[in-house]
Amino acid sequence: MSHTARTPADVIIVGAGLAGSAAATLLARQGVRVTLIDPWQAFPDLFRAEKLEPDQIALLRQFGLLDALLPHAGHIHQIWEAEDGRVLHIEHREQFGVSYQDMVNGMRSTVPAEVDFVVGRVEKIASEGELQRVTLADGQERTARIVAVACGTGGDLHARLGIQRRMIQKDQSLAFAFTIAPADGSPFPFDAVTYYPDGSADRVFYLTLFRLGNVMRANLFVCWSGTDASTRAFVREPRTELSRLLPKLAGVIGEVDVLSRVETGRVDLYRAEGLDQAGVVLLADAFESVCPTTGMGLTKVFTDVDVFCHECMPRWLATPGIGAQTLSGFYDHPRKRHVDDDSLRVAWANRQLAVNNALPWRMRRAKRRWMMRASSFWATSGSPGS
Repeated sequence: MSHTARTPADVIIVGAGLAGSAAATLLARQGVRVTLIDPWQAFPDLFRAEKLEPDQIALLRQFGLLDALLPHAGHIHQIWEAEDGRVLHIEHREQFGVSYQDMVNGMRSTVPAEVDFVVGRVEKIASEGELQRVTLADGQERTARIVAVACGTGGDLHARLGIQRRMIQKDQSLAFAFTIAPADGSPFPFDAVTYYPDGSADRVFYLTLFRLGNVMRANLFVCWSGTDASTRAFVREPRTELSRLLPKLAGVIGEVDVLSRVETGRVDLYRAEGLDQAGVVLLADAFESVCPTTGMGLTKVFTDVDVFCHECMPRWLATPGIGAQTLSGFYDHPRKRHVDDDSLRVAWANRQLAVNNALPWRMRRAKRRWMMRASSFWATSGSPGS
């Protein structure tokens, strides 16, 4: 039975992105009374994650939510791994390329009708005994036993809750996203490509190309700030700058045209601290950001959702009072902690590979190249790049 604005919910979820929408669906299926609040009726076209990795696909299948994300997805079966103008390895792995807008709106389509969906911006969250009162910018109010903040990295809600963000690495990475096509009009002979730079001089992590719907999407990850001259140059002349940064790329993918405007996304690495407000829990990027070069962004999202919905919420709702000590069981959950800590470790290592020219990191880059070559069996079968 749907609850009204005057009836306390079990949980209010602030933010109807991937984490918030998935959590709302999974909790409502368990009979939990959910209010979901977001500024947008339909999620806008914003550049965020654009690819689903195998472990993320497995979690979505486990949740019964994958099918809702697939109508606009490109199915990827194999990835070419390349460097120095050559394909060094072909990996067979299932991925899906799908825009973040389509992911979120697809996930929202799974939210049951009994969820109280409110379009608005949260201004205040205050504790009143065992209830949390959420006040919106237009004066509306909702109450619940628990508030789950899943509004990502933006906004100033953290500061208004007295939550600090401990900066781990400012300007960790910058991503450029754009659509490409072969200059000669022929189809691309691959589903996806990961292309690594030859060294660290230009502070490039890697380029990934993948099918997104009916187009080929490019994500270039670099270790620049948003104000660098190189950033402005790439946005103005992506084809020229791509050739400068990866001069042998055409040997793998051919000459290409850039068909779309260049979108950018910058990431600072941080973790939230001061989480001592009773009844309020932070999910996904609201708690800790993740570098997209790790490929673990959506792993963190769906792991948080799984732990929160299936392991924490049933226990919390069965007990009176949900204080900070109780909520710490979510942040300290072994599976969540492993993913959070691992994403920071991989982000740090990826940054060193992109910027550090000291001997140990030159050796790590050489080892990566050697391992790709050593694991290749296509060279003896006449596959592309041999």
